[in-house]
Amino acid sequence: MLADFNITAPSLAEVMDFVSQHWPALTAVAIFAYIFSRRYLTPLRKIPGPFFASWTRLPRIFAVTIGKPHEWELKLHRKYGRIVRTGPDLVSVGDPAAINIIYNANDKFKKSPFYGPFMVYDEEGMLPDPLVISDKALHTRMKKNAYTAYSMGAMLQLEPLVDAVTDRLFVLLDKRPMCDLGKWLRYYATDVIFAVTFGEDLNFMEKGDPIGMMPMLEYVVGDYVAIVGQIPWLHNFLLGNSLVAKLVLGDNGLDGAALDLARKQVGKFRAKMTSEDITGPVTFVQRLLEQQRKDPASINDRELNTHAFGNITAGADTTTIAMRTIMFNVAKNQAIYRALTHEIRETAKLAHPVSYAAASALPYLDAVIKEALRIHPPNGIMYCRTVPAEGATICGKFLPGGTEVGISPWVVHYDEELFPEPEKFRPERWLDEDADLVAARKRSIFAFSAGSHTCLGKNISLMEITKLIASLLVRYDVELEDPKAELSFKCRWFTPQTGLRVKLRKRVL
Repeated sequence: MLADFNITAPSLAEVMDFVSQHWPALTAVAIFAYIFSRRYLTPLRKIPGPFFASWTRLPRIFAVTIGKPHEWELKLHRKYGRIVRTGPDLVSVGDPAAINIIYNANDKFKKSPFYGPFMVYDEEGMLPDPLVISDKALHTRMKKNAYTAYSMGAMLQLEPLVDAVTDRLFVLLDKRPMCDLGKWLRYYATDVIFAVTFGEDLNFMEKGDPIGMMPMLEYVVGDYVAIVGQIPWLHNFLLGNSLVAKLVLGDNGLDGAALDLARKQVGKFRAKMTSEDITGPVTFVQRLLEQQRKDPASINDRELNTHAFGNITAGADTTTIAMRTIMFNVAKNQAIYRALTHEIRETAKLAHPVSYAAASALPYLDAVIKEALRIHPPNGIMYCRTVPAEGATICGKFLPGGTEVGISPWVVHYDEELFPEPEKFRPERWLDEDADLVAARKRSIFAFSAGSHTCLGKNISLMEITKLIASLLVRYDVELEDPKAELSFKCRWFTPQTGLRVKLRKRVL
């Protein structure tokens, strides 16, 4: 007969003694178990990618921190294919056909936690900013209540305001035959967005940055959110903490100076409307105020202020980046320069002020703009979404619910099948006789995002870019100070460049 065994649980002291004696081995086992489970015990194990990225986000965090996530993601896709695992629960997709799956109008793929650091709060809670809200009903309402104000028809009525800013720019450039054109384009774009939004600007071109807004947008909206967005929970202990934000930014945070500025400008315009002291074109804010007066339920004050806030915080950077890309590449390539200036000056015989209708009808200028948005998209990091609970199959691979997934504009814009020799600035690719190929290329342009979350300010940006590029080449002969110069830039959220130094020679008209 077998003896009875009396098995007793080890005491806490015995367990602690065992751990203290064997902690190196136990730590190694725990680390191995963690890595093994992250790498293999998930459906994502079937998605190719670098080993380290399968169990830690550190490679991606490093790439974003040094300002080169676009290069890192592009390199991975060229090595591993259309779909790559770039984190334990993060997948990058490089297939243009997947744009409609991830970013379709149904909004099944919600904004991921990456957007947490973008969220701005006022006394009522989070602002209903279309950039970050994932609630479909609220997002639809925000787009609907500003649709008319953002329409191209509305933008065209604002051309006189844009032309007035352009006139001031030319007065300043006439005095500067050699200059950093990239800097002036940034000031110009800021004055334009204020002018079309509020009917007046803050004279950035004449005063530089009178309110210190540009560093805040670059380092907070650009650098901080892109880096901390890779570890979104960290935001709660950094600028997401009101005390820390106050210590670091003072009153210059997005929820401070920028939001107060938007409210102040809206208030000034409301007072003008009340006193019927309004002249000139119907501005963006005026359209929203008139809509509110006719149908108060369609848009409340907070939503109206949010749209104005969105314009001044995101309406200039992307436009500036596109204009810098165009002017650099046109000036760099004499064949392109000659073709574009011939179309503008000889074929169309444009004159200042250049109308959007006339400039937008020029096929080569349109091709140049498209190629600029392709080769250097203003946003260089993927637009992150969360896979719905039921999961999704993308590029033949199943992604479980909760996986963070997205497409980087840089990756799809450098697709070698659609865009042979993608590193070359080649506007002619948009004038190809193969209509189906050109249509496929157009569907792949991701500079303004896609689906229901397409940038609301797209029409403002395109009008401004089209008019100013044509206007610059009507008024000036342009060349680079150094023909061998290259633009430098960092990529975190936006992709702002530096180094666009040019010689300007005013033409005799």
